[in-house]
Amino acid sequence: MCNFNTNDNQVPGGIYLCQVNKKISCGACCGLYNVTDPSYESIVEMLTWRTDSFLHVKQDMDDILAFKEEVENKEPQERPFPEFHHCPYIGLVGKEHSRVGCLLHPLLNENKGIDFRGLSFYGGMACRVYFCPTYHHLPAAFKEIVRETTNNWYAYGLVITETKLLNTVFEEVEKRLDRPLTKNDILKNKNALEAVRKLLDLKINWPFKRRSSPGPANYFFEDRLYPRPPVNYKTIGQFVSRHDTMLQELESHFNSANELHAAEDLIDNLLESIIKE
Repeated sequence: MCNFNTNDNQVPGGIYLCQVNKKISCGACCGLYNVTDPSYESIVEMLTWRTDSFLHVKQDMDDILAFKEEVENKEPQERPFPEFHHCPYIGLVGKEHSRVGCLLHPLLNENKGIDFRGLSFYGGMACRVYFCPTYHHLPAAFKEIVRETTNNWYAYGLVITETKLLNTVFEEVEKRLDRPLTKNDILKNKNALEAVRKLLDLKINWPFKRRSSPGPANYFFEDRLYPRPPVNYKTIGQFVSRHDTMLQELESHFNSANELHAAEDLIDNLLESIIKE
């Protein structure tokens, strides 16, 4: 989904998640993170080269397709998720190139109103009508919290598609509050806001991630082609954790009971920090 000028009333669930503001946007459905080196530094370098190079591409079909071939010849094509298409036309957009977006979009200044998205792998119609599962399966308050809490497009794109993880986190907060969570519970409370940011950052910084993890990308499509494996508690002689869903979604592996307990305590402390007055 790459629309630049969509508002909340035009999307399923009533909260727009793709191009949020000048610094926050998501390119996850374009396979942004499905690369050999998904670090922030590497992805920024990749997108910067593409964006700068695209400025010199003539706006016609042959040259745009030639740009695609140049990108694919320059960049490694091995993918952590081989069935998850990575679009060569994703780059940096906005006046200051401050967020991720589609280089073929008609609202990109260089395209002068012409929509070239039909040259992409899925075509322009898919870009117009596809909405990730988060739109349909995450409550509005949870979506607003993530949309307005995340500091940058890189972290935002990694976490906003984690529907199961986000639902589990915020439902646990509601359980501890003993009432529904509102966005003002977080956005009007500096300490809660910081705690939520730290909790969401676990997606990137989780110290107990299994070594065989394909990386931070989330294969969120509903065909479930790449399911996340369950946590093996038997190997460390433990029962299923109270935070099992979160631990599985964070792709956890533990070498000892102490590591498991440390992970649980880390999550509990952040959850408690959110609900403190």
